[in-house]
Amino acid sequence: KRESELINEVVNHILKRLDEVFRPRDNKNQLVGVESTVEEIESLLGVESKGVYALGIWGIGGIGKTTIARAIFDKISGDFDGSCFLENVREESQIPGGLSCLRQKLLSNLLKDKNVMPYIDLNFRRLGHMKVLIVFDDVTCFSQLESLMGSLDWLTPVSRIILTTRNKQVLRNWRVNAFKRNHPDVGNEKLSSNVMKYAQGVPLALKVLVWESAISKLQRILHPSILEVLKISYDSLEDKEKNIFLDVACFFQGEHVDPVMKFFNASGFYPEIRISVLVDKPLIAICSYKKIRMRDLLQELGGEIVRKESINPGNRKQGQKIEDICLDMSKVIEICLNTSTFTKMPKLRFLKFYSSSFNGENKCKISYLQDPGFAGVKLNNFGIE
Repeated sequence: KRESELINEVVNHILKRLDEVFRPRDNKNQLVGVESTVEEIESLLGVESKGVYALGIWGIGGIGKTTIARAIFDKISGDFDGSCFLENVREESQIPGGLSCLRQKLLSNLLKDKNVMPYIDLNFRRLGHMKVLIVFDDVTCFSQLESLMGSLDWLTPVSRIILTTRNKQVLRNWRVNAFKRNHPDVGNEKLSSNVMKYAQGVPLALKVLVWESAISKLQRILHPSILEVLKISYDSLEDKEKNIFLDVACFFQGEHVDPVMKFFNASGFYPEIRISVLVDKPLIAICSYKKIRMRDLLQELGGEIVRKESINPGNRKQGQKIEDICLDMSKVIEICLNTSTFTKMPKLRFLKFYSSSFNGENKCKISYLQDPGFAGVKLNNFGIE
């Protein structure tokens, strides 16, 4: 080539790189309070150190995993020879040929070649001579990563990978360090506190709430947009995992894990593995006191799913279908039991009496008719809290 052509190519290449580094970002939705998180993850990535390093951002839907990953990508991508942010891997992989398109996009962006062939190993080997940054956003299973990348062995020791996922098992399978994104810092304004109390660190919840007009509704309804995002993790569960999730949401929040595990074992749910799946999603948590915890929004999700089992509340779960009963004794005057009380509930497996408030009285509100069938019943057998 002539000297003038070479100079022109060099200038165009430099201008393109400068544009990538200094391209103005969209500031109409400026992020607040993420700087410390971005800096922490940046330090964990160890951009200046050597060794292919992958880091995962793990948590439930709507808490800002993608937002944080994008902020980091925008900040450090200019330090790499090639970079790619693959958004919505979960959604794209559900489309026929979606993973192939994502692989094409991945290689095209990293190699800056629109005509690259995604199935030729030679193209992946070319990455072995480059310093690249890759973000895989919303990965749900290990097979997606295998289809897109195959192995980290293609990459140089100075390359970096970021994964966002709802499922911690994905990170384990790819031996990725997990950065658990719990919640952002919040202010102490009264209105903000009220809304944040409901949102529980889920930015998506804040995004769909209309502040003052929404305050009166916060305790009554789960916004459809929030429900849709949270339900993604629920829908990915197996049937018995869904049953355990709903039971925890309706009955076992705050209960010690040991008796709950015994209950699920008696129900044939084999809970040891299934509970760990729910923890990994993460839809529940086991605190240091071995008690089961669930976010209020997820508990509302469980209640909403149960309510939608029947459009007509009056027909919801007829006696033949009732499996669980949980009664707040502070809201009833008295309950009278007789021999036919539970005969129409053959599937009943859980019965709990409790009191949500204590007014100083210690009166048992459960009585039973004098009947031969109840002769051996002792009221102190009931778990009245």
